[in-house]
Amino acid sequence: MRRFLALAPAVCLLAVTACDTSGSSSDDSPETVDELTESGLVGLALLHRGYEGGDPETDQVLVFHDPETGAPEQRIVLPDGAVDPMAPEVPVHSRFSEDWQYFAFVTTEPNAVHLASLTDPEDAEQMEQTAAAGEGPKGSEDPEEDIEEFSYQPVETVAAGQDEILSDPVIHGERLWYVSALGAGQPPQVMSVPLDAPDGTPNQEGSLALGEEQAPSDWAITPDGNLHIRNSVSTEQVTGGDGNLVVRSTGGTVVNATLNTGGEQWQTFDDAPVWGDGHALLRPEGVGDNGPNGVHLLALQDQGYTTTQILEDETTPVVQYALGAERDAVLLQTEQAWFRVDLDEEGAAESEELFPRYHDASMDGWPLVVRWAQEPPAEPEDEPSESPSA
Repeated sequence: MRRFLALAPAVCLLAVTACDTSGSSSDDSPETVDELTESGLVGLALLHRGYEGGDPETDQVLVFHDPETGAPEQRIVLPDGAVDPMAPEVPVHSRFSEDWQYFAFVTTEPNAVHLASLTDPEDAEQMEQTAAAGEGPKGSEDPEEDIEEFSYQPVETVAAGQDEILSDPVIHGERLWYVSALGAGQPPQVMSVPLDAPDGTPNQEGSLALGEEQAPSDWAITPDGNLHIRNSVSTEQVTGGDGNLVVRSTGGTVVNATLNTGGEQWQTFDDAPVWGDGHALLRPEGVGDNGPNGVHLLALQDQGYTTTQILEDETTPVVQYALGAERDAVLLQTEQAWFRVDLDEEGAAESEELFPRYHDASMDGWPLVVRWAQEPPAEPEDEPSESPSA
């Protein structure tokens, strides 16, 4: 059952920080999606599984936090069970559209990829009643319950065919991407459909090469919209730096990197945003296994590469990060706190500790990073046009 969620006071108890609750009871609070997206969806967006100590399966909430103080400023309720409640790493950063209008998730019974739309409280209640009458996709388990929150409500479904398994939804530009698998020994296919017509015939974008023990290749979409399939991209040895660097790149963007330096191996984060612009963030192999802490900021150059070590003196490892839109700053979370590091052509500035990390009821105990939204979403007419397929 979806609960009415109190805003700042209870959440502040979960992160020992000074929270400004002035925005939680203001008469200026947005009442419609248009008002919400005009000004309200900015900050460090974290997906809480088990919000305020609730059930990690049914109390899943997207919360926008002040990136300086950590204070929660806006929340949006997700469909029950939309994100695996106990998975340690889920690429939720790729499941929301750039303008926050859509959220994609997958269900197993029945297997399908669902597209949910950001919805006003009043409209959400009408959609729940329609679903309860058997006329639409199901959301809340209790159609009689008043919905007093902005929420993502399912509006479209891509159903699996016979013997087909769908997984890994990703939203990029104006398309919804996902993986289609037909059986053991057959490489899964990356498919895509338009966001405005997800029930149409999908494009087959690429095949996920099978690796050890028939495991399909990792894949990602670069900031430029290119499909990167790890096992289909040759490695490149990069010289001219301190250590041994091997990268895999697509469209000029480094997606995977491994650096051996000082007797330690550092690798790109799994299930994390692709940095872009010849940069990547690397963490030590075997995070938390008595190895080094901190991260290396990798920058490729014409004659080699440079690395800058960040947060190496912290007592716990960096577990996730959020990039600034212009790649001029990064927010990093250790197992204890959030930090900000400003970036320039020379590398990284001194780190600044911001606030203690938040807690939720998931396995790792902290919410997942979605995005650091520094500006409200652009109006549709102001957004650059994107090619329909990568």
